[in-house]
Amino acid sequence: MLGRFILLCLGVWLHAADMLVTATITPSIVDEIGGVAYVSWMISLYQVGAIIAGAASAVLCQRLTLKRVLLAAASMYGVGCVIAAIASHMAMLLAGRFIQGIGGGLLLSLCYLAIQQWFAPALWSRLFGINAFIWGAGSLLGPLIGGVFASLHAWRMAFWLFALQAGILWLLAARYLPAEQPQGSRAQTEDWPLRPLLILLIATLVIAQSGVTGSSMLALIGCISGALLLYVAARLDRGARARLLPAQLLEMRAPIGAGLLMIFSLSVATTGFWAYGPLILKVLFATNPLFSGYALAAEALAWSLATMAVSAAPVSADKPLIRAGTVAVSAGVAGFAWAVPAGSLTGIVVCSLLQGVGFGLFWPAVVHRLVRSANRDEKDLAAASPSTIQRIGYALGTAIAGIVANLCGLAEGVSAAAARSAAFWVFAGFIPMLAAALFGAWRFTAVSTPAPEPVHLK
Repeated sequence: MLGRFILLCLGVWLHAADMLVTATITPSIVDEIGGVAYVSWMISLYQVGAIIAGAASAVLCQRLTLKRVLLAAASMYGVGCVIAAIASHMAMLLAGRFIQGIGGGLLLSLCYLAIQQWFAPALWSRLFGINAFIWGAGSLLGPLIGGVFASLHAWRMAFWLFALQAGILWLLAARYLPAEQPQGSRAQTEDWPLRPLLILLIATLVIAQSGVTGSSMLALIGCISGALLLYVAARLDRGARARLLPAQLLEMRAPIGAGLLMIFSLSVATTGFWAYGPLILKVLFATNPLFSGYALAAEALAWSLATMAVSAAPVSADKPLIRAGTVAVSAGVAGFAWAVPAGSLTGIVVCSLLQGVGFGLFWPAVVHRLVRSANRDEKDLAAASPSTIQRIGYALGTAIAGIVANLCGLAEGVSAAAARSAAFWVFAGFIPMLAAALFGAWRFTAVSTPAPEPVHLK
């Protein structure tokens, strides 16, 4: 059993390390194949693929068994890595990233599903803790791996390395995982929320494409159209038999709607450094991409440590934790608008730490408060909704960051003048989202919630 768990955690490692490896090698990719206007798509498409995969994972396992789905996930991830490794232009690389996202999202979801299917409930907490440790290791080692390959001007080898790991995962899964589901684990098959996911994909692509139109007016029209499509997706999800998110998603007066608005807004606003930090710092200050990677890793580490520090906090502390965490994240995003243009490495690290500490402070409290605010039949959905909303926010945030960066001149080519303008606006442009996040946090915590019930948070 332990061997199976370690095998599944290899999938978590691939997903966790992938994001920071790719962020670190982005400047090298642009140097060789160009396509700087589509830098943000490398993250957006990966996240959209992961959202689709995460929503489909439970249904696929019920119909095909966990082993078959894991083999398919490892294959898709590996194929995506190979396509990216041999890409001669940005369009080909983006296709590989989308396929990687589907495979990586499935691998992550399957680990959680497997823990609940193959292990006794008494072991879940320990196994989830090991899973979190592996996630942290991926966040810390990912920038090192990417930095090494970037320094050697061998970014393609990074994708080949992860393709090799996906191949090893496939072989181990084929050899050691049971072909059948454990007895009693096959639940009633649910529908897959296909229409909301399809509209979400289209909305993300519309917003992302708006940044490369070369026209401010077309960019504005694209953003408005994308926002309307997001609203349509939310409405469709609300009426679906199998929903992605709680029914109160669009109700800002309800605690759940306000809480999810806060998470969405902060996730959107914190994507600027992911998408463009390494490239801007390299162009303006010749900063080693390894530094940018470890600034991102510092955020992940701070998140983990802050979460551990407040893990035993009483329920009564959720209000100050949520508000303080939101303020910390907002201060970090706003601080980047000064630190990145100034080339202040110390300031960048401080801003990264503020973001990580902020998320770590409020994340457990947000999940618990959402569950306490939800109807009895939506508690599991409410518990899973922060992660889903976060992925959607990341996908859309990087698309919006791409619009801002390209309007600053990066769409026409990498230049110091364009990078200098983008260094400010890629972060300052998200200040309205920070205002929405603060509003949501205060609204979310304005009323008391029922006492916690003894439910299992999946």
